[in-house]
Amino acid sequence: MVRRRRPHLVDETADRALRRLLAEQRAIVAAREPAARKGSTAALHDVRVALRRMRSLTTTFARLDPKFLADLDDRLATTCDRMGDARDLDVWIELFRDFAASGGAAVLSERDRRRFLAALRLQRTQLAAAALACGPFRRAKKLLRGFLRGRRPRRATPPPPAAFAARRILKVRALVAKRHGRVGNFSKGPAHDLRRAGRRLRYLSEFFAADLGRESVRAGHWIAKAQAALGKVHDCDNALELSLELPTGRARAAVRKHLRKRRAAQLRKFKAAWRHYAARRLQRNWQAQLEKWAAK
Repeated sequence: MVRRRRPHLVDETADRALRRLLAEQRAIVAAREPAARKGSTAALHDVRVALRRMRSLTTTFARLDPKFLADLDDRLATTCDRMGDARDLDVWIELFRDFAASGGAAVLSERDRRRFLAALRLQRTQLAAAALACGPFRRAKKLLRGFLRGRRPRRATPPPPAAFAARRILKVRALVAKRHGRVGNFSKGPAHDLRRAGRRLRYLSEFFAADLGRESVRAGHWIAKAQAALGKVHDCDNALELSLELPTGRARAAVRKHLRKRRAAQLRKFKAAWRHYAARRLQRNWQAQLEKWAAK
């Protein structure tokens, strides 16, 4: 099968690029939603990522259609928040498995353990299904469907899509640097804020770096690795909080020791990736590249 070449931003208008990119993410949601409703962890993850990528597009191209894009972003944000409840239960399930493997569930029979995990999975599936059935998600899909089927509005020629992308990346890049300056000893709150800013930059890079130039590709590669490691740090932080509700004793201590060790390893991975990302030469050349595009 011959793969279709991805259009370059220089070959598209900003409106056409926005529609194409939104349509690609909408297709992922449509394909993965049925499995997510049935409890697939991977499918729910794919839906959440696609919705967050849509949010990245709504802010990048906000000037093209401010009302529609702000309305869509608001509904996507609410949906993503509701899906987070199901994600929290994924952390609980993983934590219970670690707890059981450490001997902390010895008082429970194998049957009771299976029943407990089954109850957690059922609750997670119910939360995921509720999030996917909520009004904001239905409204977001309706808005998106109408936008993609509607006629393109006639308006004065906007800047090229790469200019929109470069301007947005410059803003998020500055936010990432600001939050890194405040991260201190990487306690949960500051690390989470940095992770969220890094996630925005990661999605922007996935969409636009290949068209913006070599420095954008390199910076995007390293911020993706850094953000992924911080995501695992965040999972460990959540699990450590949840573990406080477990019965005290050797098993809980073993679980918490394991989680702290895992967190430290992921933090080392983040710092290694960040050193590459923050290299002065890369940042200097990348900024010049972005400013060149943003001036168009």
